[in-house]
Amino acid sequence: MPNQDRSNSLIGIKSYPSTGSRWIRALSGLNVNTLLVLLRKGPSSALTFLQYSAHLYSGYGMPHIWQRLPWRNNLQIPSCKIAGIFPEIDFSCSDKVLYPFPRDLGVLPQELILLNKVVDHLQARRVVEFGTAEGRTALNVAAHLPPDGEIITLDLPPIPGKNAVGFFFADKPQSAKIKQVFGSVDSWDFRPFRATAEIVFCDACDLLPGLAAEAYQAFSLIKPGGVIFRHDYGSAEGPTKFWNWLATQLPVAHLEGTCMLCLRVNSDEVYRKMQALLEHPLLKKSIHINGLS
Repeated sequence: MPNQDRSNSLIGIKSYPSTGSRWIRALSGLNVNTLLVLLRKGPSSALTFLQYSAHLYSGYGMPHIWQRLPWRNNLQIPSCKIAGIFPEIDFSCSDKVLYPFPRDLGVLPQELILLNKVVDHLQARRVVEFGTAEGRTALNVAAHLPPDGEIITLDLPPIPGKNAVGFFFADKPQSAKIKQVFGSVDSWDFRPFRATAEIVFCDACDLLPGLAAEAYQAFSLIKPGGVIFRHDYGSAEGPTKFWNWLATQLPVAHLEGTCMLCLRVNSDEVYRKMQALLEHPLLKKSIHINGLS
């Protein structure tokens, strides 16, 4: 098993940068480029440029295109063409995507297409999603499930006046195949659904121990032959570091042109390694479910 104590790769993802650190990182964006934006575009554009610079120096919130720049040194998982990971699926065309235009750092249209294609190919009866947000992903997956299929989507309860979890599918016919669950990823009881999901999509947590709890849930829920996806690789520091670490033990691939990782559980060896990781203290101690030893 990987030993997180022997590596610095997981240091610094248990908390967000302090206020002081954020100010220092923001000030590091005060340079000639900021001044040029201020002079040419005005204060509002300069402030936006400064915010993105702060995100860059903080290691998260990086635009998708920045993945391809040569100075990125934290993308340790090999990038593979989608057709190489799923050679049996035809990606030359796709059905329509519902609400294709994402919010900032949301699931990209090509990522929705990929998910829909895999759902179709596996003829999935159960998909589990961690991180409902506005519900675009759940709605699109539900549209591709068979009549007796379901997607279980979990998120924290909505905060009145601040967010509306799952609002995209609230009044849609596809909602009949969506089971919305409010709760924390570390305490939701997965046991009734153990090893029953063809697909698990992880997009809930950015920090430890939530990342470890999400992985524990995914490894427990997926069935042999299934696929685990993780979003925000390369666009958020926590998931990037954590899955770099997991990839030292499991055959995780970074899907080219996306912010998604893919783990195909298509052999007994992969499934055994994944189940063995459930005993790793980092994962095991992240779960708080009554009666689970």
